[in-house]
Amino acid sequence: MPSSLRFFARNATRLATGLAAGALAAVFGGCVFYVDDTQCGPFAYDYRGACFCEDGYQGDPYTAGCSPVMTWRVTDDCDDGVDVGWKLFANDRDWTWPSGDAIYVTPGFGFDGLEAIVCEPEELICFGAEAASGLVYGVGLDFGESCNDCCFPCRSQELDIGYLTCN
Repeated sequence: MPSSLRFFARNATRLATGLAAGALAAVFGGCVFYVDDTQCGPFAYDYRGACFCEDGYQGDPYTAGCSPVMTWRVTDDCDDGVDVGWKLFANDRDWTWPSGDAIYVTPGFGFDGLEAIVCEPEELICFGAEAASGLVYGVGLDFGESCNDCCFPCRSQELDIGYLTCN
C-alpha cells in the first residue's frame, strides 16, 4: 500500500472529525489539502470552516448574518438633582431599546450613561429623552416629537449624543 494511502487510512477518522461543515480534504502524495466552501452571512468571516461575526457585530454568522452593535453615550449635564430617562426607537419598525415601557436612566450629573444595542444595518435609530422637569430631548420618551438631528444610521460604532443640558 502506498504511503499516502497508509497515511489516509490511519488518519481518516481524525481528518473527518477535524473538518467543519463545508470543508473538503484530499490526500496527494502524503499531503492533506483543504478546500473550504463555507458560506458566511453578512458581516461574518470564515475561519477554518466555521463562521464568526466581525468585531462590533453579533448574531448568526451563517445564514442571517451578523448585526451591528451600536453603543450610545448620553451625559446628564443638567444640575437639577434629577436623572434623565431615555430610550431609542427604530424609525422604520416597531422596535425600542429597552423594550416596552422600560427606559434607560442617566447615572447622575456629569456622568456618562452607556448602552449597547444590536440593530439592523443602516436602519435609522432615533434618540428620545425626558427630564423629570418635563424637558424633552430628541423624539421624547413616546416618539412623539419631531427632530432634525436625533436619528442616526445603525452602524458598529459608539455614538456620543453629547450633553443633555437644562436649556
